Amino acid sequence: MFKILLVCTGNTCRSPMAAALLANIVTQAGLTDQITVESAGIAAWQQPASAHARTVMRQAGLSVDEHCSRQLTPVRLGDVDLVLTMTKSHKQVVVNLAPEMAEKMYTLGEFAGENGDVGDPFGGSEADYRRCAEQIHRLLTLSWEKIVSMAGKK
Repeated sequence: MFKILLVCTGNTCRSPMAAALLANIVTQAGLTDQITVESAGIAAWQQPASAHARTVMRQAGLSVDEHCSRQLTPVRLGDVDLVLTMTKSHKQVVVNLAPEMAEKMYTLGEFAGENGDVGDPFGGSEADYRRCAEQIHRLLTLSWEKIVSMAGKK
């Protein structure tokens, strides 16, 4: 099983939406027996996904309603094959936490072949969350063939 971990700050907005969006792509491709998707935050404590994240995902036909944020730990990183962070600063925190895994860590933008971070919609409007989800989906779509290739080599 090829395991992907998506990382943001509090694990209530970007990374849960990214995990739901990527899990849906995996399901549509019929690869749920080969690829698993999880999320965590570098500064998370047990909280549900934000209200706007839940709304925007429901509007996309997905759900993060049962999501509970999880703190990123070295143990969580133990069996991960690919870490995709929302920002360069998230990536640096993760690299510092597990430097031996640095070659498995990328920002989502970097992995997709683009510059820039995925902006944090926390505290913003529903429209801000929708734009964030659209950006994440676009970057995941650009990354999909690379993910499939990596999963096929495991």
